[in-house]
Amino acid sequence: MIEDIDNIRKDIQEYLEIKLDLIRLHTAENISRMLSSAINMTIIGYLLFFILLFLSFAAGFFLGSVLNSDELGFLCVAVFYIVILVIFLVLRKKIIERPVIKAIMKLFFPKFGEDEK
Repeated sequence: MIEDIDNIRKDIQEYLEIKLDLIRLHTAENISRMLSSAINMTIIGYLLFFILLFLSFAAGFFLGSVLNSDELGFLCVAVFYIVILVIFLVLRKKIIERPVIKAIMKLFFPKFGEDEK
């Protein structure tokens, strides 16, 4: 009887250690995915910034030559960005917050997302 209790105790202890190792493994995997995604987004963000910067300069100079005034060309580009900013501020929850929350939830709970389909 005491032998059986010792065996059960050892089995429970082994099970808990394995379960803890599994939790650590899932946590490490999720952190690795999140860090990798953050690094990818940062690199893509920097590249897109420079692309947008040089396209903005090109558009400013092009509109400047069409309007015969570089100042007006760059002013048109600035107004375009102000309009984009206002649209973004109005729709930020729909286009940024909700997709980010869904992506993080999918990252940490991948099986939950599969069950919904």
